Amino acid sequence: MPFFARSPLTRRDFLKATAGTFGITTVAAADSGSKQIAAGSAAGATVSNVPVGVQMYCFRHLLEEDFEGTLAQIATLGYDGVEFAGYYDYSAADLRRFLDSHGLAACGAHVGINMLLGDELQRSVDFHGELGNTRLIVPAIGNDRRAPMDAVMRTAEELTAIQEALRAHGMSTGYHCHAYNFNALVEGLTIWDVLANNTPDDLIVQLDTGNAANGGADVPDVIKSTAGRVRSMHLKPFTQGAEFPFAPFIGDDKLPWPEIFELSESVGGIEWYVVEYEDESHPPLEVLRANRDRVRELGLYGMSTN
Repeated sequence: MPFFARSPLTRRDFLKATAGTFGITTVAAADSGSKQIAAGSAAGATVSNVPVGVQMYCFRHLLEEDFEGTLAQIATLGYDGVEFAGYYDYSAADLRRFLDSHGLAACGAHVGINMLLGDELQRSVDFHGELGNTRLIVPAIGNDRRAPMDAVMRTAEELTAIQEALRAHGMSTGYHCHAYNFNALVEGLTIWDVLANNTPDDLIVQLDTGNAANGGADVPDVIKSTAGRVRSMHLKPFTQGAEFPFAPFIGDDKLPWPEIFELSESVGGIEWYVVEYEDESHPPLEVLRANRDRVRELGLYGMSTN
């Protein structure tokens, strides 16, 4: 598989794509959630129908104690769906029943790449078909798939083959970013760019805002460079240099949220926002409630019509 570099979104393309939308307001140095919320309102943001899910890893300890009861609480917070990170020994049929009974969708699942290769691929197709999930996202890749360039290209080939197989089932694979996708260069290129440039356009590149910023990436630039492919995005706060850089509340960090939301919906191709947090200093349901409200209050997301 020969290497090729996809041209990034040009300024002319960007301006054309965003014509008629509201102006971008960057709040890179906001000191509080209230400032970011005010900035979103000042930008004249319009209502969006993009659904909001949550990564189930956030409340893993609660799931271990009371799986279905925790899902019920998540639904009452106004979330539209959940992204799986493990199945807690439940069958796909049971999981689907739990989701349906609480009005939640399966907005994705993190599935190890080995579960998408060889004979495991069909088993994964069968499981997720019964679950009702169409997004099988590779959550990480090991060191042996990150370098040298030949190894990264083999990873791109594997992802391409998986995508081609899943496409026939109405499913898609993708990969979830970590800091190493941006701060570990391979022949002068980021792993994110190599994989994005050498996989099909319908393969999902799942941007994680906190992980990308932690790797030194400019999150708005990443969205523009992979326009149309960021169909699922983890909303994770991050503040470089802070004592707790992944402090859990969206808007209290230093990411430019109004610009991130606007770009996601004007050029990114977003289909699902997935709230995630890494700081365990607050009870998970408290954080999830606050972040669901923050996403709404930023003015760039309205109540889902799902």
